[in-house]
Formats: sequence, structure tokens, C-alpha cells
Amino acid sequence: MLVPLIWQKDYVKIDKDLKTITDRLSETGSHVEEVTIHTSKLDGVLIGHVIDQKKHPEADRLQVLTIDVGKDKPITIITNAKNTQKGDYLPVITSGTKLDDGTIIEDHDFFGIVSEGMLTAYSELGYDDSVIPKDLREGVIVLEGEYEAGSLLSDAIFSNTPVIEYEITPNRADCLSIIGMARESAASFGEKITYPSLDFCANDEDIKDYSKGIEILSKSCKRFVARVVKNVKIGKSPQWLQNYLMLAGMRPINNIVDITNFVMLETGQPLHAYDLDKLADKKIIVRDAKEGEILKTLDGVDRKLDSSMLVIADGKEAIGLAGIMGGMDSEVTDDTQNILLEVANFDASNIRKSSKTLGLRSEASSRFEKGISVEMADFASKRAMKLICDLGIGEVVGGSFDIGEKKEKEKTVDLRLKRLRMLTGVDFNLDTAIRNLELLEFEVEKLDDETLRVRVPYFRSDIDIEADLIEEVVRLYGMGNIESAPLVSSLKRGERSKRRLLRDDLSQKLVGQKFSELATYSFISPKEYDRLGIDESSPLRNYIKLINPLGEDYSVMRTSQVPSMLDVIAKNIKYGQKDMRFFELDRTFEKTSDLLPKENITLTMGLYGNYSFYDLKDFFTEVMAGVGFEGFNYKANENTYAFHRGRCADIYFDGEKIGIMGEISYEVRDEYDIDKGALILEINLAKIEDKRVVERKYKAIGKFPAIERDYSFVCDRNLEAELIENTIRENGQGLVAKISLFDIYTGEHIEEDKKSISYKVLYRANDRTLKDKDIGKIEKKILEELEKEEIVLRS
Repeated sequence: MLVPLIWQKDYVKIDKDLKTITDRLSETGSHVEEVTIHTSKLDGVLIGHVIDQKKHPEADRLQVLTIDVGKDKPITIITNAKNTQKGDYLPVITSGTKLDDGTIIEDHDFFGIVSEGMLTAYSELGYDDSVIPKDLREGVIVLEGEYEAGSLLSDAIFSNTPVIEYEITPNRADCLSIIGMARESAASFGEKITYPSLDFCANDEDIKDYSKGIEILSKSCKRFVARVVKNVKIGKSPQWLQNYLMLAGMRPINNIVDITNFVMLETGQPLHAYDLDKLADKKIIVRDAKEGEILKTLDGVDRKLDSSMLVIADGKEAIGLAGIMGGMDSEVTDDTQNILLEVANFDASNIRKSSKTLGLRSEASSRFEKGISVEMADFASKRAMKLICDLGIGEVVGGSFDIGEKKEKEKTVDLRLKRLRMLTGVDFNLDTAIRNLELLEFEVEKLDDETLRVRVPYFRSDIDIEADLIEEVVRLYGMGNIESAPLVSSLKRGERSKRRLLRDDLSQKLVGQKFSELATYSFISPKEYDRLGIDESSPLRNYIKLINPLGEDYSVMRTSQVPSMLDVIAKNIKYGQKDMRFFELDRTFEKTSDLLPKENITLTMGLYGNYSFYDLKDFFTEVMAGVGFEGFNYKANENTYAFHRGRCADIYFDGEKIGIMGEISYEVRDEYDIDKGALILEINLAKIEDKRVVERKYKAIGKFPAIERDYSFVCDRNLEAELIENTIRENGQGLVAKISLFDIYTGEHIEEDKKSISYKVLYRANDRTLKDKDIGKIEKKILEELEKEEIVLRS
């Protein structure tokens, strides 16, 4: 933000030298990037009045100017500038003047006529090409208005005034204005600012006779204030107004446009003027753009819009891109006679998104996208009318249109002195805190000797909590005035949370099983759900969309880690890997009715190579037992996504489904270019983390020998092995020490709808040596119970 000190002095006068001002502003939080002075005073650069102009008799391209520079007699200047004429007031660098770069200007003979100095252009005085008026870019400076011949040029164009460039943080939108920085300067030096006058004269006519009004059809427009000025005289702005704009980094264009830019820089509120006679139906409609609608903006570019963008339209078509740039068809030109002045407030996120999408940023959009108070609209509108009246360039029509929110919601925040002292280490008293806040235009109410209730001014949208107020008090006190002191605190033992301990233990066990840990992005493409074949009604598709994604491939928060696991497996296949064991312990995101999503800690395991469903199950069971989880149940799942039917199971713990495991289907493998079987398991650890058994009870190794028996059962092909295992345990009279499944067979000698399942069962008693007759009774009972389920010993 460029702030010319001469402009800021219109609102607050600080009787301090430049270094004191910049040091103090930096100390109070307004970081000074740079200070620029275009020229020094240059006593020899004077304003001259052209009393005669003729062509050089010996050179057609040269002009001979007779100029009054306030001396005993006029001087002669030879120039090739094409923009001078008799009666102009021009800057003249008289002979003998020493410039800032050390050059001394001397008399020069041009084909027999001596030039007693030279004229100059803005570029030669250090002005950037982007701020020089277009009609003066190829010529010398021609001043607007009348001046005393011989007076200093620096007094007319303010070229020797310091211009301070501030770094404005995104939360301080109020400081993107001259008034905003005047407030900061005033508060830093214990002063109060004087706001500009808003009193303007309007005629007795009614604005409704000139315009059919404003219609707001989008929630992205919060307020719209419109006023009409008739019989405008389009021309150049007075020199002081041009000076202010150029010093602040903007190019003068014409008096109406210059006033809108002046008020925007002054207040931080963008404005826009429309040629009223070019508006179809003499009305303004604020609406969302139509998909594919084309608008030619003031920079001459045809912009293709989409329905997320906000436009200003008349009764026929879009005439401006709201908050960013006006349209060519309604711009103010030299022929304009009546204008409608827009001062509106638009949704910050809409302007930011539209500006980014179009690759178009402007002074207006840079302010809107940081947020502007709705209360500033009427202030800026009246200020523009005041300038139009004062400059006599138009007649303000009575009345206005003011649609939308008029006031900001009142915001109060309490400040505790105890908290202020504790955070700063400074023994602030109540009076100091009140004084500093009131200097920044906060309204302060004393609740008791230790508490203040502070009403936040409408322009300070960055103040929300007590810490914000503490910062305001401290920065005016001066961060450099706070003495270093050791922190005062009670020592606490640092411990890892239960969740962190579980993650660490799981990682250690999985790495011990030769699994490699993955770390992938938490955001994926919505197309991944199509690749996995997930049904449209599945809860997994209830994902969270990012407002400002890096791209379509990273636009939603994942509800499953399976896509990420498959991507990694596919990439490693391309690198020639034949055997893979991967795991990922990270978050998946579940949409809720709350503002924030639910974050579930999820474990995903992946196998690729010479592995089976049962290998994955064994790895999982052993790892989970090692960290304190036993008793998982598995039920076949025939109606699922991504997995092969018949080779997939849901995982249960304490009767609750916590995940899924199985072999990836052929269709999904083709989607990811995986050439053979890949196995994946995924569980929601959040559902079981509180059921972890950390304490272990150890039993002595049995002293008596065990008896091992092998059984092969024939059962229905779709029977789940869990039924057999549970039956053996329930009828084992407490003597079943271990059950191991070692074979599943279908084929010759087995009926087509049957299968053979083989187990090793270890029997052991802790108080005696078992005999065959002990086991025989148990076996008989087990077989009787299994036969009830049509499960028989294989003959």
C-alpha cells in the first residue's frame, strides 16, 4: 500500500521527522517496506507560462517557446515535444540547475537559437510508466490549472513528498486505504484523525426519474448503493487530484474515473461509474453469470464466464464483472453526459474465486477479496458526490438507491487485565489499556477493576477474540518496550496419547512383519470412486469437497484409503516389484452435520505377490494380537465394491463391523493396471481403539503333555469356518488349547456343492495328563453338535 504523506496529512498531521514516523509505524505493526521521494526540491525546476510558441526556422521538428519563469525577462526553450501550446504551464529546468543525479543543465545552441534550459517529463522525474497519464507518456509535463510563473514545480506536483510503502497483512483490509493508515499513524502518535466532509448539494429531482432502480438476484451481493449525476463535464482532473493518484500508484484517466479511484484509495471501498444513457432499461441487475456468457471487460478482453461468477447487468446483458472490472459497453467516455455511480459490497470468497479463475486481479478485487464492511458503501458514495460537487463537474440528482444490509452485526469482546499481564509480562493498568484501545477507535466500557467490554468498530473485521484485543494494546505500547523474562510455568510430564501409542505399536508390529509404511495425500479425485465401482448411494461417496483444490485430482477428502493403496501398488508394479507388503495408518474423513468433519484413524494393509486371502488374515490377526486386540470375526461379503465376490469378508469386533478385507476384483485391477491378485484390508481403528487390552496376564507353560488330533470335515461350500471352530471350543470342556485350519479342499471325491475343511486341534489339561478316553468323550460330543449343522467327518 503506497501512502503519500502529503495525502495522509489531510486527515492527521504528525509533527515528526520521516525516520521517526516510519520507525514508530513499524513498531506498532505497520511494516514499512520502502520510502520513495521522486525528486528533491530542485530549486531550479520552475513553472513556466508559455507566452509564445513558434516553429524553429531551421528545424521542422523543433519548437521555439518563449516562457515566463518569473525573472526579469522571458527565457527561450527549444523542444521537440508535440504536446505544448501557447498558454500552457510547463515545468522548466533552467540553466545552472543541478539534478539529483549530479547533472548540471547548461545553455544549448540549436541551429543558431540558444535554449536556456529544458522541459521535462514525468519519467525523467522518477515516475513509473504505469502511472503517467497516457497523453503525457510521449511528451513533457503540461500542468492543469494556472500557476504563478517562477514558482517551484515540486510544490505543484508534490514530487518531493515522501511516499511510504507498507506491507499490509491479509487480515487488515482496513489498512488498504489512506484513511486506514491515517488511523494507524494517529493512534501510534496519540492523535485523532479528521474524517473528510460528506456534505454535498443535490438538486430537487428524484433519482427514480432517471433510473428504474437496482435488483439484487444473488446472495453474493450484500449491499448496493447507487446515485445519479447529470450534465457531467468529462475532462482532466485538477493537478492535485492527479498528483495524489500518481503518487499512490494509479494512472489519472478522466475526472469521473479519477474520483472513483481517489475515493477507493482514500476509503478502501471500490466504486464504479456507468454511462447511464448506455444502460438498457435504465436499470441495474446484480445476478450470477450465465454459463458460457461472454463479457468484454475494460481491458478489451472477451471473458468467458461461468455460473459461479457475479455480474452487473442492465435490462439486456452483463455490463460488468462485479467487484473486479467494468465492461467496455458501459464505460465513461468523453461523450458521457449522465452517470450512475455504483458503490457495492460483494462476497469476498466469490470475488477471490472469480478473480483466480479468470486470471484477472484489479485494485478493486484485491480489496473485495479481503473483506469490506457493508457500512463503508454509503460513506464512499457520499464522499464521491462531495468531490463531484466541489469540482463542479456535474449535478447530483436527489435521492439514492440503497439495497441490502446497512449495518454490520455489533461485535463486543471482553478483555481481562489479568490475561493481558500474564501474556505480556507487563503490569498494564486499566487506564493504559483503555487509552490504547480508544486511540484505535474501539468503544470501551469498564465492567469492573479487572475487566473491559470492548465494542469493535465496523471496519475492524479482524478482531474476534480476547487475544486480538491484547495484541492491539501491546502494539501501541511497543513490542520493543517489553522486557525479556523467563517463562513462568509448572512442569508437566509429557506423555504420548493412547492413540499415538497404538499407532506406534501397530507400526512397529507391521514393520516386524516386513510391511513398508506409506504416506499418501488425504485428498483424492472423485473419479477414484468410479474406478472402484462404488455404488452412487454408498456412504463412501458422501465425501467433502475442497473449496480451493490444487486440481481435480486432489479435490475431495478421502473416505477410504483403498484408492491410495491401489495407486501405490500399481506404480511399484511398473518399477518391477514382484513382492509387496504395504500399510498406511492415517486419516479418512466422514461428513457430519457439524461444521468440521469427523476424522477416523484408519489402518489399511495391502499385499501383492504370492499371497492368499488367508495370508492377509494371518498377518492381520497376529499384528492385532500383538498390540492387544483378539477376538475378530469374519463374515463373507457377496455384495461389495472393489473386491472379488467369494474372496471378501467383513471384519467384526465385539459384534460391530469395523472393516473389510479381500482380493481385488478383476475389473478394478484392470482400472489400476494390476496384472494379478492384490489383497487389501481396511479397518476403522477409531471404533476399537478404546477396547485395547494393554495389560497382559501370563500363564505358566503347561507341565503335562498335549494330545493333537487332525479332523477333516465335509460341509456346505458356503459355510463359514467360524461355525466349526466355535463348536469345537464350546464343547471342548476347556481342554481345547489351539485350533489351526490347515487345508480347504474342493474337487474329486467331494460333492460339487461341498468342501472339505481340515483342522489340527491341540488338547491340554493343566492338572493331569490326558488320555485317549478323555478325548474320545469330547470328540463324540463335538461331532454330534456338528452333525446337527450337517457337518460330518470326511470318510
